[in-house]
Amino acid sequence: MDGALRQHTIEAILDVPGVVVMLGPVDVGKTTTATEIANAAVQARLRTVVVDADPGQSDIGPPATVGLAVVRRPVRTMDRLTPAAAFFVGDTSVEGVSRYVVEGTVRSVAWARDRAEVVVVDTTGWVEGPAAVAAKVDKFRRITPQHVVALQWRGEVEPILARLPSGIIVHRVSPSPRVRTRSRDVRRATRAMRFRRYFAQARPHTLDLTALPVGRPVLHYGRAIPQSQMLAEISRASLRHLLVGLADRDGWLVAMGSVVGMAPTRQTATVVAPVSSLTGVRTLQWGVLRVAPSGHEEGRLS
Repeated sequence: MDGALRQHTIEAILDVPGVVVMLGPVDVGKTTTATEIANAAVQARLRTVVVDADPGQSDIGPPATVGLAVVRRPVRTMDRLTPAAAFFVGDTSVEGVSRYVVEGTVRSVAWARDRAEVVVVDTTGWVEGPAAVAAKVDKFRRITPQHVVALQWRGEVEPILARLPSGIIVHRVSPSPRVRTRSRDVRRATRAMRFRRYFAQARPHTLDLTALPVGRPVLHYGRAIPQSQMLAEISRASLRHLLVGLADRDGWLVAMGSVVGMAPTRQTATVVAPVSSLTGVRTLQWGVLRVAPSGHEEGRLS
C-alpha cells in the first residue's frame, strides 16, 4: 500500500487501540505491515504485544508454534523480538492442525490483552477454500479484534470478511508492489535454518510415557492412538524425529523436542530439546511433522 494509505490506516488503528489482526494470502506483506503497526504503537507510548500465529513462517519462536513477544522499542523485523511465551502447534502446514493454531492464537491474545493496549496478530496465508474460511472466522469470533487489516490482490479474503462479527473495523488495503514472492523451496530453507538454530544447543532427555500425561490425541491413519499403545502400533521409523511439545501445567511450551529413540518394553522415549532439565514439564503434546535436529524436514506422521 502507498505511504499515505499506510499512515492513514495506522493512525486509525492507534485512535481506537486494541487487537489488530492481519488477514491475507501469502506474500502480500502481512508481517511487514504488522511490524509497522507495532512500531508505531510503541512510538506512541502504547504497551504493545505481537502474536505470531503463522507456524509455517514463524518469526517469533521456532516453526510449528504460535509465539508472542512484548515490543519495547521499534524493530526492523519481527525476528529481532524475544519470545515471551509459545504454544505448540506441531506442524508447519496449518490445514491439519488448524484447531491448535486457533487455540494457540486465542490463548496468546488473552495473555496479551492483560498486558498491552495494542495487540498485533500476524496470521497464515491459508485463506481460500471452505476449511480455511471456517477456521479464520472461528478465530475472529473467539478473539473479537477491534481491527482487521485485509491485504489482498483480487478479493481473496472477501468470503472471510463477509462472515465477520459486527463491530470489527475492517481496513482494506492493497499490497505493496515491492512485496517479494518467496518460493516453496525458499520457505522450506528458512524453516530449516530456524529449526537448526532452535536445536543447536539441544540435549537428550528420556520421557517416561507412563508418568507424563498426554496433552492431545495422537492421530495415525485417522485413528486416535492412546499414548500407552503408540510404541506398539506406530513404527519406529514413523516416530523418529517426530516433533513433540513439552508443556507446563497451563499448556504453554517449555521446550520443543525431536524424538531420537524409543524403548517399547520400558515405555520410554528419548527426545532432544534445548533445555537442561524437564523441570516444569507437566504434559506431552505429540506433533505431526518430523524434523531432524539438523533442521531437515522428513515428512509427517501418516
